[in-house]
Amino acid sequence: MRLPNLNALRMFDASARHLNFRLAAAELNVTQGAVAQQIRGLETDLGEKLFDRLPRGLSLTEAGTRLHPPIARAMALIQDATA
Repeated sequence: MRLPNLNALRMFDASARHLNFRLAAAELNVTQGAVAQQIRGLETDLGEKLFDRLPRGLSLTEAGTRLHPPIARAMALIQDATA
């Protein structure tokens, strides 16, 4: 399996922390649509649904719950390395 798109993983991390695409987009200075598109692509690449889309936000699926902790650690490592 090839490495997933790192930008999509960054957007997944922000979305998982906020459980909201709009807030993730604001944090990352992109549009809500850009976040949603990257997440859809990531879900397609992984073959797993990562979020349940709710009327007022998001919830992580079981797959999203498993994926978020290691992705959050990876993002923290990248942040520390570039600080």
